[in-house]
Amino acid sequence: MNALSRYHLKKLSAGPVYIKRAEIDLGVLGQNFQACLQKINASSPTARILAVVKADAYGHGTEPCVRALLGAGCDFFAVSCIEEALAVRSVCRDEKKEADILILGYTTPKYARELTENNLIQTLLSPWYANELAEAVKNENLPPLTVHVAVDTGMGRIGYPARTEKEIAQTACDILSLKDKTAFEVCGMFTHFARADEELASSKEKTTLQATRYRLLKEKLEKDGMVIPFHHVSNSAAALTRPDDIFDGVRLGLALYTPPTYTPKRLNLQPVMHLSADVVHIQTIPAGESVGYGGRFTALNDTVIGVLPIGYADGIPRSLRGATLSLRTRDGIFPVKIIGSVCMDQCMIDLSGIPAYVGDRVSFFGHTKASLSALAEHAGTIPYELLCAISPRVPRTYYEENED
Repeated sequence: MNALSRYHLKKLSAGPVYIKRAEIDLGVLGQNFQACLQKINASSPTARILAVVKADAYGHGTEPCVRALLGAGCDFFAVSCIEEALAVRSVCRDEKKEADILILGYTTPKYARELTENNLIQTLLSPWYANELAEAVKNENLPPLTVHVAVDTGMGRIGYPARTEKEIAQTACDILSLKDKTAFEVCGMFTHFARADEELASSKEKTTLQATRYRLLKEKLEKDGMVIPFHHVSNSAAALTRPDDIFDGVRLGLALYTPPTYTPKRLNLQPVMHLSADVVHIQTIPAGESVGYGGRFTALNDTVIGVLPIGYADGIPRSLRGATLSLRTRDGIFPVKIIGSVCMDQCMIDLSGIPAYVGDRVSFFGHTKASLSALAEHAGTIPYELLCAISPRVPRTYYEENED
């Protein structure tokens, strides 16, 4: 990381001097995209990557991340709602680049015009929703809406049901009936794996079962004369570990932003975001005194503590009490632990025996490949949640590799 990009926030008269920050390397984001694309195309040369940029690009910032991904060659994005889709389309227009944009979730039929006018791909969640959306397109006298059909093969969420032979037969009929709806151009179909990132044999069996159910539906549709041109079933985990399930494309979310635990060793993915905060106060707590709300840490001996200006309002969950962070001082790098309860705006660390000073930097995640996964494991959650939880009041600064 060399210099700040044009996205760098500059709101303070004294200049951008942040005591907490999320540094985002857009060059790494592009490299991760290219590394995944090369691996996927090695077994499926024509497969496309749908870059998932929902939830503000997993907390990294939609606009700069979409620009970086467009620059890396991405031409297909996936989001959760129409608001996110319009934001991505705006960036594409600004960059004068074409891209497909798929809305993975529900859009009220009242926005049918916005969908067509902005060339957005809407997911059909159910036969009922398809009828409602088709009626809206007809009433508005709109051109056909491009759609993908979601299939529920075992996630238990959205989609046309396809978990049993009976459901597969009925869903095939329902999807075949879409050919009679002039309101739609059905250009894709997909499902979502519920356990592809789990290593247990039973989880792998469940993923295989979902893929089998999907193939049975696909084959039945094609036997009955409906060939859908684009199929995608794999999320990041399946895309990188199950080459037989790549089909025509894969949806990459987490793998773009941080190295997942299941990443093949030869695939050199790197963290895009580095979250850190500076020590702003140091004091010694006498033996027997407590730290933080509820007194959940009591000093057995005189204990040096440092205060960080970041807390649960910034996205640091209270469940990280006791987690190990990384402190960089002029004398080296030291592991430090969060002590006491994480507060709304601050948290405390144990500095006993460490030559630390106000202004020294503490890294939460992104300083090593495994740091985010380790922190998520300690919190009893997943890396996705920690990334998405970083609040807007944590300044984002953006870098690009080889930038002057």
